[in-house]
Amino acid sequence: MPRVNVAQSPLNEDDMIGAKNLSARIASLLAVLATTGCAGTHVSKFNYEKDAYKVNVPVKDEGCYDASVLLGVDAARTKDVASKVVVALDSTVTESNDTSLHAERNRHIGLFLGSGGEELAVEWKPVEGNKTFVTATTKTGFVGGAGQKAWSCEIVDKMVELASK
Repeated sequence: MPRVNVAQSPLNEDDMIGAKNLSARIASLLAVLATTGCAGTHVSKFNYEKDAYKVNVPVKDEGCYDASVLLGVDAARTKDVASKVVVALDSTVTESNDTSLHAERNRHIGLFLGSGGEELAVEWKPVEGNKTFVTATTKTGFVGGAGQKAWSCEIVDKMVELASK
């Protein structure tokens, strides 16, 4: 087998170091993307405080991944309203109980490939009288993220609208 003189190789030592650095940067970027692949969370940062909320006035985070509202209806009516709202937002309820529901928005192929698929969670707890404290969270995935959006603000807005009728 012929021996290759490194000096005659088309890649020199600096090129190989550069390629290793590029590979390391790509691996680092992929690791960051893998650990932060989702925007939003299903753990709301909002907690009920008696004097902090006005009935039917939503409180929203900046990106609309998290929102809350004190509804002027009981828990049973809240569950009914939450279910109607997420279904109206083209979602399929995946889990439901007396204090929460989880849903996933139906996927569509359109302007953005992979739109839909966001995970929605609405949780509620009865508080004083016929009032219920509600939080809504949206979780988006890395794959198809360009076509996804946060729905929490729209959820609480529509819940207030339906609960007020």
